[in-house]
Amino acid sequence: MNPKLIENLRINKNKGAVIVSVDPNIYPLDVIYSAAYVFLDRAYILLCGDPKKRVVVDLKPKNNYDLKKLGREFNNELLNYAFYKKQSEKTKNIRESIIQRALLTNDPSLAEESLDTDDDLDYLEDPEGIAIPWEEKYGKKSKKKK
Repeated sequence: MNPKLIENLRINKNKGAVIVSVDPNIYPLDVIYSAAYVFLDRAYILLCGDPKKRVVVDLKPKNNYDLKKLGREFNNELLNYAFYKKQSEKTKNIRESIIQRALLTNDPSLAEESLDTDDDLDYLEDPEGIAIPWEEKYGKKSKKKK
């Protein structure tokens, strides 16, 4: 495979910057933003281009930094956030269920609003009198039987 076909980095030594060309069909704009955010402490960043065709990321390091390494690290962050986004989409329903259960467990009034039928509220009733505190049920017995 010809490395020139897959290389998306251009180094501009006169400007002291590396230009990363990103295909938004592979890395959506929110992934590009996430990757760029990670580099805010290391480089000045300029995004330009058409978000539907090609996004150009201009990275100019704040300190003395190897330009090729900076560009390759940016590519790694793109991959990192693309993977994170894909996994996040896969587990969205599970996360929502866990959060809903946690909220419903801590606030029974929310459970009443979210349940469709009154039959589901049986767990709140206590026909056996089990939920009565011991002190209320038996109380303190007087010791006047002498």
